[in-house]
Parts: sequence; C-alpha cells; structure tokens
Amino acid sequence: MQRTPLWMTIVIIIVSLPAFTFPALLDSCPPEAEATRTLVWIYPFYMLLSAWLAWKAYAGRSYVSWMLIGLMILTTITIRMLTEA
Repeated sequence: MQRTPLWMTIVIIIVSLPAFTFPALLDSCPPEAEATRTLVWIYPFYMLLSAWLAWKAYAGRSYVSWMLIGLMILTTITIRMLTEA
C-alpha cells in the first residue's frame, strides 16, 4: 500500500490549522445565537476528523482527499462568516 507523500501531509496540516482558533471563534459568537455557538463547538472536531480522513484516503483515492480539503476550506470560510456577521 502506498503512503501519503510529505507534501500532502503539509497541505492537510496547513488547511486544518484554523481549527486551533476555536477559543477566538467562540468569543466572537453573538450570545443570542445558540445555533452558531453549537456549530462553532462542532467545527474543531469536524476539521480534525476530516484532516485525518483526507490523510488516510490519499494513498488509495486522492480525489477524495482533495474533496475533503475543499470542504474544509469552505467550512472555515463559513464559520468565519457566521461568527463575524
């Protein structure tokens, strides 16, 4: 079985770094928006799980990894928009 190349591992790590801004995201949530707070709480777990799945899937199905990376980027943009609106 093939291994995930180092450059792909670095790409996955870079894309998942925004998950570590969780405390700042939680602070910027409006207090009356419970749905937004729930999504922000789920966000870091989703990002870490997606990063792990993208890393594991690259050796066999690289297109699945790229789809997961794209979804991670879109999710990060969406969470930023939710907390700043």
